[in-house]
Amino acid sequence: MKTVLITGCSSGFGFAAAKRFAAAGWSVLATLRGPANRPEAAALAAIPGVTVLPLDVNDPAQRAAVSAAVAQTGLDCLINNAGYGLYGPLEALDDDQIRSQIATNLEAPILLTRDLLPALRRNRGRVINISSVLGFIGTPFMAIYTASKHGLSGFSEALRLELAPHGVQVCAVEPGRHDTGFNARLDAPAAMADLPYREKFDRSLARRAARGGVAPERAAAISDRAADRLLRLAESRRMPPRLRLGTDSRLVFRVKRLLPESLFDRLMIFATGRGVN
Repeated sequence: MKTVLITGCSSGFGFAAAKRFAAAGWSVLATLRGPANRPEAAALAAIPGVTVLPLDVNDPAQRAAVSAAVAQTGLDCLINNAGYGLYGPLEALDDDQIRSQIATNLEAPILLTRDLLPALRRNRGRVINISSVLGFIGTPFMAIYTASKHGLSGFSEALRLELAPHGVQVCAVEPGRHDTGFNARLDAPAAMADLPYREKFDRSLARRAARGGVAPERAAAISDRAADRLLRLAESRRMPPRLRLGTDSRLVFRVKRLLPESLFDRLMIFATGRGVN
């Protein structure tokens, strides 16, 4: 039986992937942040084939405990899925917000991957890093999130070349916009003071609020489709270097390649409703 470790399993892609891999006969190590008595932990633990492990990816002691568990089970696939979004003008973000975003979205998956490489190398395993459409484009008010996801996609590319001679495959998955609770995990600055971006930022927040979320059933369906794709990826003979997940991700990639950079910049600014000064 093959073993997969998936981070960030409390909701969305991670929760759906844990269910899907277990249903396909994999042994699943599902990690989530916070106390073991969280309702999400109980829901995961009730799935046959799933073992729940507490993991704050920024906590070295918890990473060491996960590494010890993997030493007992072996590892065939690592899916680095844990992350969140930091939303706001750079000037409005404090040091802790910036460091936390980079630590969670970029530093933590790098360190966890490093820790688990011996087990992955023994089994000629796979590393799947959940990046974002913002792993290859940028958007206003998400500079730090964009930096973290560009970094994760770049890390995936370099690591793929580094590990190829040792039989370990690496893929960066770059989803487009997905209404699976992501907006609920956005961290935004508490106060904008007199910064010149305030009007556009407030308008942007209002647009997000007006857009709202989707029905739970639709959100679950989106996550289930993504989980199916991740399973096919993990079980494929040869993973692609990158997987652009979702029509919008693939479309944006093609448009960016075709348009002059200055025109694409204007398109992105107008598309996000912030206007061009």
